[in-house]
Amino acid sequence: MQPYLLLDAGGTILFPDFALVRRLLLPHGVDADEERIRRVATEWTWRLDESLEHQTDKSSLLGFLQDVLARVGAPQQSIPALVTQLQSMDAEKSLWTSTFPWVRRALERLRHQGFRISVISNADGRVRQQLEELGLIQYVEEVFDSHIVGYEKPDARLFQHALNTLGLQRAQCLYVGDVYHIDVLGANRAGIAAVHLDACELYRNWPGCHIRDIAALPDLLTSSGLDLSSELFFPLLSAPLTLSQEPAKS
Repeated sequence: MQPYLLLDAGGTILFPDFALVRRLLLPHGVDADEERIRRVATEWTWRLDESLEHQTDKSSLLGFLQDVLARVGAPQQSIPALVTQLQSMDAEKSLWTSTFPWVRRALERLRHQGFRISVISNADGRVRQQLEELGLIQYVEEVFDSHIVGYEKPDARLFQHALNTLGLQRAQCLYVGDVYHIDVLGANRAGIAAVHLDACELYRNWPGCHIRDIAALPDLLTSSGLDLSSELFFPLLSAPLTLSQEPAKS
């Protein structure tokens, strides 16, 4: 039986506008290519995961922007103004408004192979709009935005809401996301198998199933002997409930 695919949005099929960040850095004497900025953003996610492992969630748009700008070489005195500018842009139109050609090809291939897809995302109410503007909504049946539903990953209630709405059982599904202690933990708590995206191979020694990006998902799902009920896809099934289970703030 083909699993129903539940995909994260940010870092999985939607990405920050790295070209915009590069343009904003140029007047400050920093010429960082888009791949370098993406690498730094990915490393921030890994450090977030390390903090979550010790139950010290440090995630915020402010912290993300400050860290990424500093690590790509923005002058310290320029960072506050750049952060303010990016926050203002994000308020007007989310910064997560970009994708890659290989994302579209992967989604097309998955749909061609007969997989059904929905999105479960910690977001601010705009993820459906982002998917529509990028032309990705055509591959998705439903969008479950934490801001609208009222629960944030890793809260299992967000996943259960999606299952109830879609009329699915947990054993029928596979979740895919890029933040280990939010995406894999949340899915596993809900009894759902999970695949973690590790774009820079920073999680080599972490348990579970890791692939580079969603472009590798079609081959994984059609490989022989794949057993989504195995421990490989449930590395955090018995993780203690140490992260917040409170409703998301709207």
